[in-house]
Amino acid sequence: MAMISQGVFVLAIVWTLWHLVHVRRQLRRGAIVVPPLVAATLVFAFGILVVIVTGVSPLHLVWWFPCSFVIGLVVLMFPLGTRLLLRFLVLLAGSMESSAPLQPQAWKATRGGRRKSKRRHSTREPHRTKASRRRGLR
Repeated sequence: MAMISQGVFVLAIVWTLWHLVHVRRQLRRGAIVVPPLVAATLVFAFGILVVIVTGVSPLHLVWWFPCSFVIGLVVLMFPLGTRLLLRFLVLLAGSMESSAPLQPQAWKATRGGRRKSKRRHSTREPHRTKASRRRGLR
């Protein structure tokens, strides 16, 4: 029985760490991250910490796993839970300075204001065409 409980405990830790690393990679690539799944992972990680601190059987993580998904959804229904999750995601993403350099298109977009802007025509004056110039009209 001890071997099964230790196996569940190791599997829970490995799943939690793998999921957090996966979410970090998604954030770094700019891919979509599902907030309820991240919240459920954090609630499950909290359950792992409770098992470590209190010394209860790791087999409790078996029923805690599905409950963490429900609790994770409920946490996101409240503004405080959403704010805390977003702050955690920002911390998890880390500094973008160490990531890959900007792509050339993104770099050009960030320079801004260097291109010549097209002349805007007033709405009161009609647009001058070649034919109106030949006739000497405004």
